[in-house]
Amino acid sequence: MYEDVAKLVKYGESTFDEYGNETVETVEREVFVMPRGVYQSEYYNAAQVGLKPSITFELTVRDDYEGEKVVVYNERTFDVIRVDWNAQRDRLSLICEERANG
Repeated sequence: MYEDVAKLVKYGESTFDEYGNETVETVEREVFVMPRGVYQSEYYNAAQVGLKPSITFELTVRDDYEGEKVVVYNERTFDVIRVDWNAQRDRLSLICEERANG
């Protein structure tokens, strides 16, 4: 069941204030997800190019995803490294890598 909630984070344009400090606009949305492990083949294929996928978030509603590159789940931050749409199961999977400071 899709009872877990994660935040999808989209970063907007960066602006500078009168002191030259940069700020980046962020938009966060909560969606229902099912966290899953990463398939062994997915892990090894990603490792060949220097990525370390650690979790997959499955979404039941394809329209819930709007190109966000960051997922926050259980106070941990993940970068989306690949998006997979399974038409047969009507599911969208976000394959993610946990941030070091996550």
